[in-house]
Amino acid sequence: MVEVISIDDERIKNILSYPHFSEVHYRKVLDDLRGIGVKGVLSHGHVNLTNFKVLGKGCVGIVLLGLLEGELIALKVLRSDADRKSLDREGDILKEVNRAGIGPMVIAVKDTVIAMEYIRGEFFSKWLKIQRERDNVRKVVKDLLEQCWTLDSMGIDHGELSDAKKHVLIDQKGTPRIIDFESASRERMCRNIVSIAGYLFFKKTTAEYLRVHLSWDDIKLKELLKNYKKLRSYQVYEKILVELGL
Repeated sequence: MVEVISIDDERIKNILSYPHFSEVHYRKVLDDLRGIGVKGVLSHGHVNLTNFKVLGKGCVGIVLLGLLEGELIALKVLRSDADRKSLDREGDILKEVNRAGIGPMVIAVKDTVIAMEYIRGEFFSKWLKIQRERDNVRKVVKDLLEQCWTLDSMGIDHGELSDAKKHVLIDQKGTPRIIDFESASRERMCRNIVSIAGYLFFKKTTAEYLRVHLSWDDIKLKELLKNYKKLRSYQVYEKILVELGL
C-alpha cells in the first residue's frame, strides 16, 4: 500500500518547489493545492525525483499523483525555474480540447497547479511493442489521427507530437489519450497530423511495429502529408486514411 503523504509534510517541500527550493514558490503551490482541496500526494510514477516518484517531469512542471475527495488525480505543479509565471494558459487550452473529448479532463486550474484526471494506462510506445491484435492497433492509430485532425481544425498545435512516445497514453479501455499540453499554442501553424504521422510512419522504431498491422507507401504518404501541410483540408486527410487502409 502506497503511503498518502500530507501536502504539509516536510518530506515533499523540495518536490512542491522543484528543482530549486523557494519559500515563496512553495507557499504559493501549497495555497493552490489547499484551494483545490487536495490533502495528500503519493510517491508513484516512472520518474524518480530525490527519492520521490512522480508521473512525469517536463520543462514547465512536474506531475504528481494526488488525492482529492478519496479519488486519485494527476496534479501538474509549476516548476520553480519555469519560463512562465503560471499554468493558466495551459489550463485554458486543456479546457478547450476537453470540450472535444481530448486530453486529461481538467478538475481545477490555479496559478501553480492544474488538477486533472489521472489516466491509468501505458505509453503508446510500450503498448505498441506488446500489442498483438491487429484490429486494436488499427483502431488506436485511426483514433489518434482523428484527435490530431480535431486539434488542427481547432487551431491548436500540441507542439510535441513529432516524438510522441511520452505524450500519448493508451488507457484501460484501449483509447489513445494525448497528454502534456505545456508546449501547446494557438499562434503556431498547426502540425498535429504531420507531426504524429512522422512519428508513427517514418520513425524507424515505431514504423517497424506498425507495418505488422498496417501497410503504406512511403512516397505516396509523404506527398499526401506535404499537400495536407499546405492545404490542411479534410479531403486530403481522408486520402491519408485511405493510403493507410483506415
